[in-house]
Amino acid sequence: MNCDRCDDTGSLSKDPEGYLDCPHCEVADERAELERWASKELKKSAGARTWVWTIYQHGKTAALNT
Repeated sequence: MNCDRCDDTGSLSKDPEGYLDCPHCEVADERAELERWASKELKKSAGARTWVWTIYQHGKTAALNT
């Protein structure tokens, strides 16, 4: 990823907290998917340590699928 329009944030404002509105790359879609996943997983998670481990596992799985 190296979108010069959104600076790989998914937001044309280049703000990591901004609206996911960049049509020039896939980052906005990827972040929206990640946020849906995180919201679902967070509801199942017991605490911060479990949450960190879940994120780590998700990242490893995502890396294997690329």
